[in-house]
Amino acid sequence: MTKIITPLLLLLIVNACFGQSPNFTCSQTCYGQQTILVGSSSLPDTSITSWQWDMNGDGVFDLNSKTIVYFFTANDTVAVKLKITPNYGTPDSITKNVIIDPLPNVNFIVDNLCTGSIATYSGACTISVGFISQYLWDFDNNGTTDNSSNDTVTFACGGTPNTYFSRLTCVSDKGCSAFATKTIQVFQTPTASFSIADTCLNDNTLFTNWSTINSPDYYRWDFGDGFQSTTSGNANHIYTAIGNYNVSLIAVTMNGCRDTSGVKVVNIHALPVITIDTSGSTHIFEGGSVTLTASGASSYLWNPSSTSASSVVVSQSGTYTVLGTDNIGCSATTEISVTKFVTPDTVAVSSNILTPNGDGINDFLIIDNKEAYTSCILLVYNMWNVEVYSKEGYNNDWDGTSNGKVLPDGAYYYMITCDDKPMLKGNINILLK
Repeated sequence: MTKIITPLLLLLIVNACFGQSPNFTCSQTCYGQQTILVGSSSLPDTSITSWQWDMNGDGVFDLNSKTIVYFFTANDTVAVKLKITPNYGTPDSITKNVIIDPLPNVNFIVDNLCTGSIATYSGACTISVGFISQYLWDFDNNGTTDNSSNDTVTFACGGTPNTYFSRLTCVSDKGCSAFATKTIQVFQTPTASFSIADTCLNDNTLFTNWSTINSPDYYRWDFGDGFQSTTSGNANHIYTAIGNYNVSLIAVTMNGCRDTSGVKVVNIHALPVITIDTSGSTHIFEGGSVTLTASGASSYLWNPSSTSASSVVVSQSGTYTVLGTDNIGCSATTEISVTKFVTPDTVAVSSNILTPNGDGINDFLIIDNKEAYTSCILLVYNMWNVEVYSKEGYNNDWDGTSNGKVLPDGAYYYMITCDDKPMLKGNINILLK
């Protein structure tokens, strides 16, 4: 009798001889992402009662479906077991390692910036296994990749303050990706500017700050003579030597934005040299005066007389100061002392010996306090009463000569009349050796 093999009997024979040949595939698995696992068998799906999955190798079957979506919670290699139970026959299983690829650790560095500057973004992506294959930069977080070149990129910030939400996505060699975002603030860059005027030596030079700045922190001045100063606005400086100096200014905001002005030159002028000339001695007597004349400037102011002319006539004791200003505007002062004496009652000479040898001692017949008199008359006679010299308006300049010739040694006598004072008579000896 011939036996008929039915499909069911054939399935039982195949199952008994060869099993179900269980297998499964899985999508590429990155940590933190869902993984799709799809089972397969040599048996048709209608001949299988269950598809059971042990997802972590603990012997417990966690899921039951041919296709599952699973979330692995560790970066690791996990032994996943699939057990297939047919409608008829014995179950069969397979265990395969599923690799959960790690995600990159993503970070990047960028400083807050100033308008008009170039931002440098430095990526700091690492991964425990494999390597980083891509850096995808989105500077304004609009979903569009602005730069995908490498880990360090640059970005022009523009000329106006702004806030940028920047994003970096790093992709591993396995295609696993992660991202990080940061808020980048772009602050206004100041414009440093100032003005100066030429000044005079030892004057206080004013530097007027015209900088355009928001949230100022400080201003750094370089005066060009080796000195610097930090201020909150304008600046003052005294130069101690004449010349041209290159001055510059750095304006800094509270946010660290700065700008350096162009160099400006200040010229420090020399002070005028003021001198005072006199019309005569500064020792004056009752009724007398002396003219003080200043020079070295273009305008003058006397104190205490308050005269603005270059010359002033004084007849009193005191210290007279003149302020002279040149045509640039630089000023200097100088002073002179005038002493007033009481006019003496009698006329006198300093010595009755005349030694006209040019040694500076007794070279001339000197009337004491000559300045006290407006006019003096001198008459000189020899011992035979012969007049050898006469001078009206005598000015202490007789050196023992007569008609240009030196008189011989010997005794002489003189008569002196000064103003309304009594006449002075006396002897004088000329010694030539």
